[in-house]
Amino acid sequence: MNPSAQGDETATRLRRRTVLLGGALVVVTAGGFLALSNVRRPRGTPDLANLPVADVPDPTDEPVEVVYCAGWDSAARAPVSPMAESVARAQDAAGGQYAVVLLVGGVARAVVEVCWADHHAELWHVDDAGRRYRGVAYRRWPDGRLRLFEVRSWNYAGPDTAEFDGDGPTFRARVRRDPTAAIGSIGITAVQSDGSTLQTKRDWPNWPERAQPPEDVATPAVDGWPALAGMTGPATVRSAPATVPTDFPWRPPRPLRPRHIAETVTEGARFRASDGRALTIQRIPAGTIRLPSGKLVVADPGWLDADSTPLAATVPPGEYRVDVFQVTANEPRTAMTAACRVTITDEPITSWHLALRDGDHELALGDGEFFGNPIDSATLCLVDHTGATAYQEAEIEAVMSNADTYRTLSSTTTDLIIVPGWSDGANPVWLGRTADGALGCYVLDFLTPDLATAEPD
Repeated sequence: MNPSAQGDETATRLRRRTVLLGGALVVVTAGGFLALSNVRRPRGTPDLANLPVADVPDPTDEPVEVVYCAGWDSAARAPVSPMAESVARAQDAAGGQYAVVLLVGGVARAVVEVCWADHHAELWHVDDAGRRYRGVAYRRWPDGRLRLFEVRSWNYAGPDTAEFDGDGPTFRARVRRDPTAAIGSIGITAVQSDGSTLQTKRDWPNWPERAQPPEDVATPAVDGWPALAGMTGPATVRSAPATVPTDFPWRPPRPLRPRHIAETVTEGARFRASDGRALTIQRIPAGTIRLPSGKLVVADPGWLDADSTPLAATVPPGEYRVDVFQVTANEPRTAMTAACRVTITDEPITSWHLALRDGDHELALGDGEFFGNPIDSATLCLVDHTGATAYQEAEIEAVMSNADTYRTLSSTTTDLIIVPGWSDGANPVWLGRTADGALGCYVLDFLTPDLATAEPD
């Protein structure tokens, strides 16, 4: 997120690690990130010195009233479902949700939302209209410490503008970290005064707001949230019922979760689309793939090279069955590829997990995000890591030109299986694991629109 001349230049070469951010494809590169989205670009030279950041409140030593609750109601300007401090402590210990409203002079100035089951805590600053306008989100890492994840803020047009008005925040600063939690860069997305969207990056010392939020702190105790909000005055706790709320007005952010993957890779499974159409899954056997190194690469076939990064989850070297699954709406001509599976074992799959590559960590993902590969040809391929450079570009292009459900190229030791999808962008790979935790299969999820909201029938 930083305005150095070099840092603000958009990278020109895509690398292999990508994240899908709320519909915009962001390609993480060695030097930062590159956005490939349909946002409006700045019409002139972007004003990097005057980003639309929100006000950062000054610390205060005034008395603070603490209300533990389910969340905040900006319209009523009141906590939702207050709870006793003992309930909040129990929720905290169990990883459950709770919130803390912090009032100064009887006026709410901050709200904290916590859910350790999702490694999440977010400090919200509240304006005079009772609206949350600046959120400072943290992730709890395996060492138990909180690391700054991102800051989002909204510049409201007027006092009557609804909370979180618009398609997204006016300003977002995402902290990029490596697996050791060291900060690499800060990715910035900002809405300019002309309505265009600027995407750039900075390094940590050049944080764009007036004051840097703490980026690495010990996880506060349940009564320690006022200090994180810069409120150091004497605190009193409002009494409340000793019951756990049944509903919460917010949900913690979660990376993309697998959606009916087991059914998507089941021959004959039926779904009912949101518009009432009946959808059916068809399995197309696609032969086998040899994995002499046990390291599977999933990529756009036009981007294979020596730097192609395999999935971190490996399998014993060998030959494995491959199947393509299509979803049809009553007639074959409507078929779209929904998934491709590499079967490692026929043991029942009991859980699904996002596939990562070395250097990926799920704490780097926001709500609905995932790691995947950039796709420029609406096509994915599977190949052993040792075969990533075994096939000539002309060979690949010739095979891709036909309209088959899948296409195969083979060398003396490896196979390249090419599966057309339906769109450019990025796609997740799911790991199916058996009851004992062993890897049972890889599933390439094509995120087919027909299945996005469909339910098993």
